[in-house]
Amino acid sequence: MKPNELDTLIEECLDGHLNEADAARLSAELQASPQARSRYWESASIHGLLEHTMQQASLRVITGQASAKPSRLLQWRPLTAAAAGIVFGMLCTSVVFGYVMPQVGKAITLLQESFENGPAPLVTGVPMEPGQWSGDYTEVAGEQQGVKPESGKMMVRFLRADFEGKPGADSSHLADMYQLFDLRASRQEIEDGGAVVEVSASFNAIPFPEDEKYGCAVSIFALDAETATNGGTRIGSTLMTDALAMTRSERGRLIDRDPSTWQRVTSDLRLPPGTDFVMVRLHINRGRRSPGITFAGHYADDVRVSLVIRAPLL
Repeated sequence: MKPNELDTLIEECLDGHLNEADAARLSAELQASPQARSRYWESASIHGLLEHTMQQASLRVITGQASAKPSRLLQWRPLTAAAAGIVFGMLCTSVVFGYVMPQVGKAITLLQESFENGPAPLVTGVPMEPGQWSGDYTEVAGEQQGVKPESGKMMVRFLRADFEGKPGADSSHLADMYQLFDLRASRQEIEDGGAVVEVSASFNAIPFPEDEKYGCAVSIFALDAETATNGGTRIGSTLMTDALAMTRSERGRLIDRDPSTWQRVTSDLRLPPGTDFVMVRLHINRGRRSPGITFAGHYADDVRVSLVIRAPLL
């Protein structure tokens, strides 16, 4: 398989846009070629597919060949990385290794956001202070282009896959929004392993061409105070590599072409000891066949973030 062809298949796999026939081709290539597996790990590390954590003492990444070479991300510290491996027979399906106990206790609402009030999201990338959305270019909008807000009268619209001063913006295909939450007041519950952050959000889009595909996802990052506030999370992949733990909703969740329906996405993360802050990320990704860094009509609404106190891990 030619390198350019392999890169294309890997990219579409990581975006969740691979069809069944191409998935089979990629699976066969990865099983047969150590070089292809190495390329997959490199792309996955950059792309962000390794945005899952295992909250147990052991780690198992299934790659079909024991010789697959993991990147630095496949280490317990700073993150118990995980489940980006290709599970053959279930190619491009994210594998989550964390086990979350049944809920037993109280739930604290950290955010219930329908974008009705408050300042517009900042466009300065990853935030370093809690309390306000920041990320790529967005706007708060009412009903438009046939899309009605999921909750209330307003929603947020993703405009571009870049922010003010973003380097390499022309190659970006992910539109992101972030918000930071200070959880130091709940340190006791976090230290005994009994705290879980739950996040859900709804996504929608105007009709788009049949040859274009868009995915939506929610990510959660557990951070210590220094990492959350020293500005390093704005540099490269630091947010992912320096997180204490992280998780992500299913990567392959596609946005449909019906503006009357919203796609609900959920994710949760049991917080490891040492967590001071949590970063929540909403993102929309475009496939390789969806050109440009602008988004014609893609929306998020009804974002809910809760801190749930559950049974401590034994």
